[in-house]
Amino acid sequence: MKSFFSIVLLVFCGYLTIPSILAQNADCNKLLGLTDTIFNAKNISGFGDKQEFKNNFNDNLTTFPLETNSIWYLIKIPSTGAFTFDILSDNKDDDWDFLLYENKNLFCKRIDSNKIKPIRANLSRSANTGLSLAETEQFSSPGINNNYSKFIDVKQGQSYVLVVNNPKRTYGNHQLILHYPTLPPIKRLEVLPVIVEKEKPKLNFTFDVKDLATNLPVSSNVSLSGLLKETIDLQDITNYQVILERSNYRVILTLSAPGYMLYSTKILINKTKSTFHQTILLERIEEGKKVSLAEIQFQAGNDKFLNTSKSSLNALLIFMQQNTQVKIEIEGHVNGPGQPNHEEFKQLSIDRATAVKNYLLENGMDESRISISGYGNSKMIYPDPKTDDEHSANRRVEIKVVSR
Repeated sequence: MKSFFSIVLLVFCGYLTIPSILAQNADCNKLLGLTDTIFNAKNISGFGDKQEFKNNFNDNLTTFPLETNSIWYLIKIPSTGAFTFDILSDNKDDDWDFLLYENKNLFCKRIDSNKIKPIRANLSRSANTGLSLAETEQFSSPGINNNYSKFIDVKQGQSYVLVVNNPKRTYGNHQLILHYPTLPPIKRLEVLPVIVEKEKPKLNFTFDVKDLATNLPVSSNVSLSGLLKETIDLQDITNYQVILERSNYRVILTLSAPGYMLYSTKILINKTKSTFHQTILLERIEEGKKVSLAEIQFQAGNDKFLNTSKSSLNALLIFMQQNTQVKIEIEGHVNGPGQPNHEEFKQLSIDRATAVKNYLLENGMDESRISISGYGNSKMIYPDPKTDDEHSANRRVEIKVVSR
């Protein structure tokens, strides 16, 4: 009987140690040194012996909210130049996030004491992610955002630590492909056949602007981002048309017109469409009305604007310039489902509302026209968000008309 209970005890103890066995290279002190440019990571499960990242805010761009299913890589750079990589998965349910650090002395102690920050991070919801030569942003926030971040310039002999985490699914697989800098190839003169490319399918995108009550055209200033590489700024227009290559677009339209509420909307266009038309209906300014400027975004945990905020901030400035009698209240909100509205949340929302106010003051607005408030996470649009878009909608700045 004694031997039977010994066997049961051994089996039970073995069961308890399964997660640590599965979580290979899941701790800072167990870095996986890469010797090839391609590595296939299989069945990533657990966070190892220590959970290096936990209890972080969901809107922090430089850390995981929670380390769940992770693997830690050590990358040694063999040549000087621009370095990129791809993290690829065949499973659409995977959500691979990453943090990339410079490897410094006492690296793991720096991680434990939170004294080192990543030089690149991407927390967007995507099965595929990495660094790209085409991207300009160093960090990407949680939700449906750019799934690639900007490349880094490296030197031969440097080393980096890459932490990859899957918060959505256990036992996920991914392929890590490293693109080290290479010397330019020797140019050889050769005669190539002439290839006539087929014309790519086109998209005809149009919109017009009208008064909600009268359905008559309204001349407006428009900021349009997401169609071309640069933001398009249009002045005094009632309609617009552009022909584009057919593709997937995530368009942000922000409009202002004298006597009308500031207007902001997000439009999703998929590549199957050949035409897309939007009629925008503007409302007259009324006391108590609000508009949410979700595109005003900040760096993680502070009140510094991201570059993507410029067009919405400028649209708010134009609105104030066009409507000189209007007084507004800038409301700051943060995303914190399931958490109490503690002082850090409240102060962060106030600091971010203050940053918007300071932008207006620096551009000539009278301080008597602007007040601020911060609600922390007490007025989330989605108290129990289920999707990344719902999480994102909770992180916002709202503009309320106090008087006109």
